[in-house]
Parts: sequence; structure tokens; C-alpha cells
Amino acid sequence: MKIEILGCSGGIGQGLKTTTFLVDDTLLLDAGTGVELLTMERLLNIRDVVITHGHLDHIIGLPLMISTIFDQHQAPINVYALPEVITALKEHIFNWTIWPDFTTLPEENPIIRLHSVNVGDILNLQGKVIEVIPATHPTPTAGYLIKETAHSFLFTGDSGLNKTLATLLNQHQPELLIIDVSFADESTPLAEQSGHLTPAMLAQQLMSLEYTPRIAITHLKPGVEDRIIQQCHRLLPNQQIDRLKQGEVITLR
Repeated sequence: MKIEILGCSGGIGQGLKTTTFLVDDTLLLDAGTGVELLTMERLLNIRDVVITHGHLDHIIGLPLMISTIFDQHQAPINVYALPEVITALKEHIFNWTIWPDFTTLPEENPIIRLHSVNVGDILNLQGKVIEVIPATHPTPTAGYLIKETAHSFLFTGDSGLNKTLATLLNQHQPELLIIDVSFADESTPLAEQSGHLTPAMLAQQLMSLEYTPRIAITHLKPGVEDRIIQQCHRLLPNQQIDRLKQGEVITLR
């Protein structure tokens, strides 16, 4: 299984793209500004999009992508998200005011199909088993555990402390954990208010972990990335922790 990191920043700026992961070329996990790095040919290859939540940095690429490929698409694109996120996409994006309602275009076979999922649901997409897992964020949010044969990874989505995460990790033991640590420890009040982790909160989150996965830190706020990673390494010296990097390709095999 190949995971291409098109965007993993908690903000924008030169060389920074927001959360967008492309799995095996045809499955998009969140659709932030990283979508714009794909060529037309690669955009046309995408068949399914799985969205964690409705915040703009995770969905902004979706309406732009749909508009870009509209004249050339070969088959509808299926989008999966929590019911509240599907409602938000319908009411606030594909509403003819912010963007055309591509859920009705073309009339005979719309280019995009929106599907509601709930925590605990299991999706079978493109040979992968995808479990919807809970997250803790100010807006309805989910994470996803993605499995293919003997390999798997878990993406928490944007999330603060999640009391179910360690149990899920210990149960399924994915080899890769992609987890949101947006703020340095000095910004703990802001992290708590906005539903994100700090390095100290990450250490608390992983206290009950019974195995040692590779841990990739994502959604770091611009300007404090090095400090966040330094604090993670100091607090969790026995864990394999790396900063997720835009442009890297992770292969699980």
C-alpha cells in the first residue's frame, strides 16, 4: 500500500499544503490544498474520497477538483464522510452560491456522489477495508483505519485527546500511526480549545500503547514544526517519531 503525502501542514505558505493523502493513486484521504499538486491525468484516476471533517483546510480541494475534471471524467467520484459533513458539503459548498451543485451535474449521471458513514462503519473500497473511528474535535470528525492484506495504517484526523485511540491501536496494531500534533506545549490552552494535540498530550495519549508503531506527526502549525518534533522526541524517546513530510511516499509492504 502506497501513501503519497500531498499535504500535511496545519497552515498555508510557500511550500506548504494542507491535509491531502493519496492512497494507491485512486483513493484520496482528505482533500486539502495538496490536491493542486496532481496532474489532470492523476486527478482523473481518483475514484473515492474519504473526508475526516468539514473544516476548509481538509475539503477545499474537493470542489476545485470536481470542477477541473468535470468535462473529462469517466465515472462518478464517491465521497464518504460523517452525516454532518455531508450536510455541510450540500448546504455550504455545492449550493450554487459558493460552488455549482455538482451532485446534480450532469443530470443523467452526476460526477459526485455523497455517502454518509458513521463511527464503527466498515467500508470496502478498492480492495481496502476502512473502519471509521472516533475523533475529538470541535466539529464532527472521524479518523480512519485503512487495511489491505497484511498492512494497515491509522489516521486520527484532527483530534485532541481521544480516550478510545489507544484501545483501537492495541487491538488492530497498525504499523503506521499518522497523528495530529498541531501545537507546541507552550500553546496547550489553544490546543485544548481547538481540539488538537501538543507533544505532552501525545505522550499522554500513547501512555497505554502496548506495541511500537511508526508514528508520523501531521498538521503542525507553520513556524513551530521543529520545536514540536523536538518536544515529541524528548517526551517519547523510545518511540519512532517522525515529522510527516509533504512529497514523501510511504510504502507499507
